[in-house]
Amino acid sequence: MSSTHVLRRPGDEAGPAAPQVSELLVMWQHPETMAILPIGRFGYDGELYTFNYTRQAAEIQGLRPLPELRDLHRTYRSAQMPLVFEQRVMSPRRPDFDDYLSRIGLLPENATPWEQIVHSGGTRVGDTLQFMQMPEVRNGRAHARFFANGIRHVPEMPRDVGGRVIKVTRDSQEAALCALNPGDLVELQPEHGNRIDARACLIVADGTPVGWVPMAISSDVRRLMSPEDLSARVARIAPASSPAHTRLVVDLDVPAPEGFAFDPEGMWDPLAG
Repeated sequence: MSSTHVLRRPGDEAGPAAPQVSELLVMWQHPETMAILPIGRFGYDGELYTFNYTRQAAEIQGLRPLPELRDLHRTYRSAQMPLVFEQRVMSPRRPDFDDYLSRIGLLPENATPWEQIVHSGGTRVGDTLQFMQMPEVRNGRAHARFFANGIRHVPEMPRDVGGRVIKVTRDSQEAALCALNPGDLVELQPEHGNRIDARACLIVADGTPVGWVPMAISSDVRRLMSPEDLSARVARIAPASSPAHTRLVVDLDVPAPEGFAFDPEGMWDPLAG
């Protein structure tokens, strides 16, 4: 039986006006298979934070519930961000705070804890969690904004991109990344033979693979590709000194075929009824 659990701490207060991005997909990397799977939905309406585990979470062998969020079948609501997520927010007292905001494309006046996670992806070095804006179909178009995944791993082995085997060096990858500017087009192309994601899609800049589409939407992107590869636009490109997981943000905005929906199997649906 589903229920709602409200988290409260001393000093809880209502937040600011409702944010433009109100819900994020929380993804977890399995320590054995390395698959990155959508385990939760994290939302904020300007007053309350909410968290629900997904149907996918209930099917993952070896998944340990997040600290403070132990019950997979509850909806959690709180005026305070859950601590496991709050740990991903940088304090404005840190000397590198302004540099951090510049790197993630966030103005100081907008640097709320929620917006920090939206803009940074919420991932820490060595972490197993990452966050993505909830993809949607709106007015006949499929929209998704996502961080390029696996940038550090692209040069590890040759990549089969649409039947062409490409050997990417770190230098060639870095040159391709450095040449990108916001608004530039990148290609989304299928990768064959990926051992972690059978539906893997590479992000290709000027013929050079630079990262992957998140596994959570790779099958959906493959369906959008048929019969041709897709183009997307660079939303943000960070300097080479930035952590790899924050380096490249991509916007997908393409016509959606009739009946298309992200997550058609409903694995992102909340477990709590």
